Amino acid sequence: MFHRTHGQSLTELALVTTLLITLLLGTVDAALAFNTRMAIRQAVAEAGYFASQNPRDDPGIRARVRSELDWLDPAITDADISIVRTGCNSSTPQTQISVTYEYRSLFGQASIAQLLDLNSTTIVPQFGGC
Repeated sequence: MFHRTHGQSLTELALVTTLLITLLLGTVDAALAFNTRMAIRQAVAEAGYFASQNPRDDPGIRARVRSELDWLDPAITDADISIVRTGCNSSTPQTQISVTYEYRSLFGQASIAQLLDLNSTTIVPQFGGC
């Protein structure tokens, strides 16, 4: 006997295709978020290097972070960059540079997380004092 299963095959294809497209979009979003996270980490490292040479130049430190991340949309603002000096009265003063960025998912409706907080921090010793 000959059974017609064309409708069943089409339904299965629709279900599997939806699942595969959702997985693909999630993978692309995860890769873009990872790329952004690594760029933020690199920008904080560059700012730390700048801070080690110019310990009191907060506008310069912020400008270094912004110039490294000028491609982000929405852009990094000064509110996203934190500069804290600790141990100014001790023998090893330090500058802590932190960047927090709210990453907006490219495929927000299809992925689980629409907003991710990406951050990175570095601590730089200030050998010349605070």
